[in-house]
Amino acid sequence: MSTKRKINILVGLFVLSAIWGATQYSQKIGYKRYLDAQYQRMFYELIGNVETIQSDLSKVNVSTSTKQNVIILNDIMNQSYSAQEKMSQLPLNHVALGKTEKFLTQVGDYTVTLAKEAIDDKKLDEKERKKLYELQKNAQYLSEELGELQRNIAKGEVEFFDVVAKSNKKLQKSNKNIMATSMIRIEERMNETPELIYDGPFSEHIGNIKPRLKGQKIDKNKAKEIALKFLKEKNVKDLTYDGRLKNAHIPGYVFKNDEITLVVSETAGKIVWMIDTRNITEPTIKKEEALNIAKTFLDKKGYKNMVPTYSLRYDGTTTFNFSYKQEGVVVYPDLIKVKVALDKGDIVGFESQGYLVSHYDRKMGTPKVSVDQASKSIIKGAKIFKSRLAIIPTEGKKEKLCYEFKVKYENRNFLIYVDAITGKQQKIFELIKNENGTLTM
Repeated sequence: MSTKRKINILVGLFVLSAIWGATQYSQKIGYKRYLDAQYQRMFYELIGNVETIQSDLSKVNVSTSTKQNVIILNDIMNQSYSAQEKMSQLPLNHVALGKTEKFLTQVGDYTVTLAKEAIDDKKLDEKERKKLYELQKNAQYLSEELGELQRNIAKGEVEFFDVVAKSNKKLQKSNKNIMATSMIRIEERMNETPELIYDGPFSEHIGNIKPRLKGQKIDKNKAKEIALKFLKEKNVKDLTYDGRLKNAHIPGYVFKNDEITLVVSETAGKIVWMIDTRNITEPTIKKEEALNIAKTFLDKKGYKNMVPTYSLRYDGTTTFNFSYKQEGVVVYPDLIKVKVALDKGDIVGFESQGYLVSHYDRKMGTPKVSVDQASKSIIKGAKIFKSRLAIIPTEGKKEKLCYEFKVKYENRNFLIYVDAITGKQQKIFELIKNENGTLTM
């Protein structure tokens, strides 16, 4: 081969290499811009949620109308849960943000409790107003700090892509990093949030219960195998290890990819929760089909004898609550939530914490009063549509066997729980139906 030909070949290879390099660089820049745009959108929505929370907390503290309180408190609840969802999707350290996430959970759960009381025309007392004021001040601080971080992002001083590219250890150790420093300040302030004690609905009353989950301890490698097996239907080939939740109610290992985050319990290797943040398009699936998908999913994952108890439609998805059924009795504490996307019918959310905390092989007691005797505790004039036995949690971390009555009274629907041993009423929930589902208050 002549020298000239060799030179031509080398020049050609150099040109091809340069073109390939330029293409790769262009693709990386495009991906970086896309990722930053997506994260910025979620961050701005998070700020909007928190601003609304602090504004609504101020409004409810000056309101004297219980009807108005129901509206405002329900909005706070929705905004707080939406804020938690946005925070979970951002490239922030989930372990380091535990107190901030707990604050948002407390705001949501506490306002649910107050809304339930407001429906019964109970006005806020001085102690409740003081708690709301303390929550409002922390929400205001959180809003201001996030706003300052937003301004730094707008100036180009912070880019989410760079945060993703760094390891969590670097992010924790680098106080020079604007994002990390801001979140550390927020965490320190959230640590001052007062502990709230409230009687939440059955789906939330697990925070102070010691988990019953038993089994061998697993390492992160085994946990990754379990996570990939759980996501088999999604054709996920690999996941990135994202840290250990050492101080969580159920300690576990966090794994993620571009769209999915999930936690595998350190004990027994169970999936604690999973969220898929893929873009969801126009719904094509009806509720009944989505319910069958959720049932089949639980059955395949080894969760038998689960019955649906509640559903909520939101943002192109429907979330179904399932409770364990033993010997014909619905066991409300053993709760699993499954979220189905209504465009493709795939599972985009899963949470089994209630089940993992509460489930065990119970010895079912025998009712000492009949269903007819128990029904006599229902107010006269109420129409009973349905009754069944159920186990419900109590404030004292215990459980009670009750008759569950679904009734209608003065054009309003209720669930009334009557102790199957004493015949006395234990709980009352109002069922509020809208286009999204049924809300229990």
